Amino acid sequence: MCLDTCHRHKTKPKPKTPSPAPSTTTRPLNILLTNGRFPATIDLARQLHLAHHTITVVDPMHYHVCRFSRSVHKSIHVPAPHVDPSGYIAAVSSAVSSENIDLIIPMHEEIFYLAACNDQAILQRLFAPPLEPLIALHNKWEFTRLLTRAGLAAPKTWLCRSRADVEKLDRTMALALKPVFGRACAGVYKLTPGKPIPAGLDVREDNHYVAQEWLVGRRLCSYAVVRAGRVRAFAVYPVEDTIDGSSAVSFVSVEHRGVREYVEGLVRVLGEVDGQVALDLVDVEGRGVVAIECNPRATSGIHLFSRTRALAEALVGDGDGVWEARPGARRQLMPGMLMWDRSGGYLAHMKRLMGSKDVLFSTRDLMPSLMQPFLLTSYYKICQERKMKLPEMFQWDLTWEPEGEELARVRKRVDGFVDGFVERGAAVDSVEA
Repeated sequence: MCLDTCHRHKTKPKPKTPSPAPSTTTRPLNILLTNGRFPATIDLARQLHLAHHTITVVDPMHYHVCRFSRSVHKSIHVPAPHVDPSGYIAAVSSAVSSENIDLIIPMHEEIFYLAACNDQAILQRLFAPPLEPLIALHNKWEFTRLLTRAGLAAPKTWLCRSRADVEKLDRTMALALKPVFGRACAGVYKLTPGKPIPAGLDVREDNHYVAQEWLVGRRLCSYAVVRAGRVRAFAVYPVEDTIDGSSAVSFVSVEHRGVREYVEGLVRVLGEVDGQVALDLVDVEGRGVVAIECNPRATSGIHLFSRTRALAEALVGDGDGVWEARPGARRQLMPGMLMWDRSGGYLAHMKRLMGSKDVLFSTRDLMPSLMQPFLLTSYYKICQERKMKLPEMFQWDLTWEPEGEELARVRKRVDGFVDGFVERGAAVDSVEA
């Protein structure tokens, strides 16, 4: 088995060299990936295909990168969950039946629609925690409360339900203002001492924000596959090249025992769950690692296992070892790297550009790369129709933004889940409305 970017070990020892192990998966599975458009999706599809699994993808886009991949058995067009949730669930359920699906691996925020559905055919196959812990990880306020339950370092955090709450904040420190249900840099503001509150800040009852202390230090991301409450695959990478100050486009695996222990501490409080847990962290001098938010789904950490069977083993194998990305393993998203426009650091950026393998390009699977001009033309046409910029358009029809009665139900369920661990307001600061 190829192990050029990862190594396997038991829970305690940490060998310094790759140690190949035979596949322990009982049989090849039919696996459904819940969208086909992201680089992480095609990378994971290739990894699972390498382990002889059959891959089906569903996506609201007619044309996406996975549609042209040899690693994907079938691509099925489905309604957009953001627009037609019930239609999306019905289409996924139909795909589960027609393709005899054994496992559903969520790739983006469609995970929340699937976890909230009542379709047992989906829920029994969904590789995700139950809805309550899933949303508690995603909600930036509840996530901070979970960190305190786990005894982990957490940023000072205040819940803001209105603009009046924002005005009550301690303005002597720099703060990050983020929607509790948000992604990447969307709706994020930095409050600087002495500067006015941004006029466009949209804090209201249906759109709570958190205010976090602005942490200064080394920015890191982690990615973990969790099964039955145990970490089965793990990777850490620093945030270096980005195209929006948040979305990384180059990835290099590093060892960081502090992050590993932090993730394991969080996983312990979640119980016997399955799923993917990805953290954004800051390594603060004199304080250690502090998580600032969590993505309970697939992320770019998948790329650090490229061209191996490691994640396939972690996701469906019968062994009990932990697969870690090999320190120094490098991958990049070439289009994003070419869009990098920061001043300074040019030589370091070019070194990474020339020294890292592209995620998308594969001599064994050329069509996804060759079809990029066609796909970009298709994407920009959709952008024009929806009057959106490309990053927003690319995620919009998959995003989960509960409102009204749905939001009230979600808050009640998640509050009850987290309150089972922590008395409300006892462990983190709160600005009440």
